[in-house]
Amino acid sequence: MEDILVELKKMSIELKDIKDKLAIYEAEKIFEDWIPRKKLMAFLDYSETQMCALLKNENLKVAEIGNRKFIKKQSILSLLEKQVRY
Repeated sequence: MEDILVELKKMSIELKDIKDKLAIYEAEKIFEDWIPRKKLMAFLDYSETQMCALLKNENLKVAEIGNRKFIKKQSILSLLEKQVRY
């Protein structure tokens, strides 16, 4: 009986983790056209200095809400496309 309770507890924890991940995914879908600065910074593996320099690029569309910055996804994709070498 104790084994069953232990397994149920493990499954409960796993289910909570899945629900948390799903909630994060759903929240990101709402703003899928905008990328938070910190997520872009992590994706590019940029330091604070590199990120500040990137955000000065005139071709990037950046929105500020309070201290947070969001970059329009299409503008970063366009910038990356311009850097492609053939």
